[in-house]
Amino acid sequence: MRALVSALVLGSTLWLASAAEAQDSPVGPAPAASAEESPAEERAAQFVGVTGPEAESVPGGALLLAAYAVVWVLLFLFLLRMRGLQRQTAEELERLSAEVHASEGR
Repeated sequence: MRALVSALVLGSTLWLASAAEAQDSPVGPAPAASAEESPAEERAAQFVGVTGPEAESVPGGALLLAAYAVVWVLLFLFLLRMRGLQRQTAEELERLSAEVHASEGR
């Protein structure tokens, strides 16, 4: 029930937001440039494409490999730590078991 109410609230919010956005946008064509604008002002209002290097400055492949390497190293260290803790627990269990058997023999 809670999920249904959340979905209804989200849906109505999105519907109202889209309706409000539609009311804010102008319906007619864009106003023409006035005759008083200088050519510099007219160019400033136009879209100017950005020119520059098209290659990535930081290659994503190297970062991906580095991230995977870090995750694998952390996983390996975690497993080594768990193995050490398991070994300590097994030794403690053996010691306690030996003590119990020794105390039963008294």
